[in-house]
Amino acid sequence: MRPSFLGKRSPTSDTSEKTGAQSRKPHSTEYLDGVRGVASLIVFILHWTHIPYPSINSGWGYKDHKSFWLLPFIRIIYSGAAMVSVFFVVSGFVLSHRFIQRMHRREYTELFSGLTSLTFRRAIRLFLPAFASSTMAFICACLGIINVPRKVDGKPFHHSLSSYLEYLDMESNPWDWAADFSGFYNPQLWSIAVEFRGSMVVFVLLVGLAKTRTTVRLAVEGVLMAHCFGHKRWDVALFIAGMTIAELEVLLKKPKSPSARKLVNALLISAMILGLFLCGYPRDHNTQTPGYMWSKYVWPFTAYRRRFWLAIGAILVVGPMAFLPSAQSVFLTRPARYLGRISFALYLVHGLGNRTVGKWLLNTCWALIGKEGVWPYAISYTVSTALYFPVVIWASDVFWRGVDVPSTNFARWFEKRCAAPEGVR
Repeated sequence: MRPSFLGKRSPTSDTSEKTGAQSRKPHSTEYLDGVRGVASLIVFILHWTHIPYPSINSGWGYKDHKSFWLLPFIRIIYSGAAMVSVFFVVSGFVLSHRFIQRMHRREYTELFSGLTSLTFRRAIRLFLPAFASSTMAFICACLGIINVPRKVDGKPFHHSLSSYLEYLDMESNPWDWAADFSGFYNPQLWSIAVEFRGSMVVFVLLVGLAKTRTTVRLAVEGVLMAHCFGHKRWDVALFIAGMTIAELEVLLKKPKSPSARKLVNALLISAMILGLFLCGYPRDHNTQTPGYMWSKYVWPFTAYRRRFWLAIGAILVVGPMAFLPSAQSVFLTRPARYLGRISFALYLVHGLGNRTVGKWLLNTCWALIGKEGVWPYAISYTVSTALYFPVVIWASDVFWRGVDVPSTNFARWFEKRCAAPEGVR
C-alpha cells in the first residue's frame, strides 16, 4: 500500500539510476506520457472544483465574472474537457507512431505483427481496469458509502445488479455514437468506449494505408478528418489528427538555417499559444464571453461549437510540441513522468474519490471553518483540497500497481495463450 515513489532504495540503485538516466536518451514519444499525466490531473481538478465553484464553467468577463481564475490561459488548470481532446490526439499519435516509422522503413512484416498484437490487447487494456473501477463504485453504493440518486439523466434510477451490468454495457459499448453518456457508477468513464473506437479507427487506417505513398496517406487522413469534423465526430477526427501529427513528425525535419529555424519555432510557439487559448473555451455562455464572442459568427453555429474549438485547440497544442524539444522537456521532468505512469489510474479512481473521501473532507471543513462568506468558503475548500489531493494520488498509485499494470500483463499473457503455434491454423 506504500506509494511507489516512497519505496526503499539502496544507495547503489540510486547511483545506477542516475547514471542510467544521464546516459539514456528519452525515446521520441516519452514526453507524451507526461502530457497524458498532466491532462489527467487537470480533468481531476475540474471534477473536484466545478461543484463548489460552478462559476468556473463560465469565462472571464461574462456579466460580473471577474475572477483571476477565469481568465484565458489561467483557466487551463481546470479545462478538463479540453484535456479529453488532448487525450485523443495523444492516443492517435502514440498508437500509430512506431507503425508509421516501420512504413517509412518498409518493415511490413514487423508492422502487421505488432499491429495484430496491439489490436488484440486493446479491449482488455482499456476495459478491464475500467470495470474494476466501476465495480468499486457499485460496492460503495451497496454499502451506502455513496448516495444513490432517484434519477440519473432525468430518468428514474434504481440501484441494483442489473443497473450495474447495464452500466458496464454502456461503458464498453463502442457502437453507440453518443460520445457523452453519464450513468451513475462512474460518469466520467464515457470516454473509455470512445477511446476504444478511436483506436480501432487508427488501426484500420494503418492497415489500409500501410503501403500507400506518404502523400496519399496524408491526403486521406486530411479528408477523413474534415469529414469527421463536418459530421460532428470530433472524437474520431482527433485520433486521425494524432496519426497525422505522427506522420509529420517522422517525415519533417527543422531547417538547418538559424534564421529559418527561428521563424519555424516562432510559428510553432504561436500555434501553441493559440491552442492554449482555445483550450480555455468556456462551457457556459461562451459566445457572450470576451475573447470568444467571435465564435458565434463562424461555423459551427450550434452547441457543437464548444467541442469543435476545444478539439482544434488540442491539435494546436499537441502538434507543435512534436517539433519543440523545449516544450517536451517540461513533460520529461520526474513529476510529469510519474503523473504519466498513474494517469489512467487517476482518471479511473478520482470520480469515486470525489464522492467519498473528498466529499467528506469538504463537508468537514465547511462544518469546522465555515462556508458563509467568501473567505471561510475559500479557506475550507483550500484546506480540504490540500488534505484530499495526496489521498487521490496515493489511491491512483495503488490502483496503478494493483490493477492497471496487472491488466496490461494479463493482456499480454492472454494473447500468448490464444496465439496459434507456428504452422498451426
